[in-house]
Amino acid sequence: MDFFQTLDYSMIIKAFIVGGIICIIGQILIDKTKLTSARILVIFVTTGAILGGLRNIPAFSRFCR
Repeated sequence: MDFFQTLDYSMIIKAFIVGGIICIIGQILIDKTKLTSARILVIFVTTGAILGGLRNIPAFSRFCR
């Protein structure tokens, strides 16, 4: 029962919106380019690694919270 009391619903909504935006970007890349799904996956993973490295930058870190 404590789990549900500690949930931050605004964080869940933010995660849902960001995940949806990522899916929309992926679908647009599939529809409008000749990129294969494997290449799009590599783009997403590389972008995630770069953004993970930027996490140490205070301004970017504040934006992500």
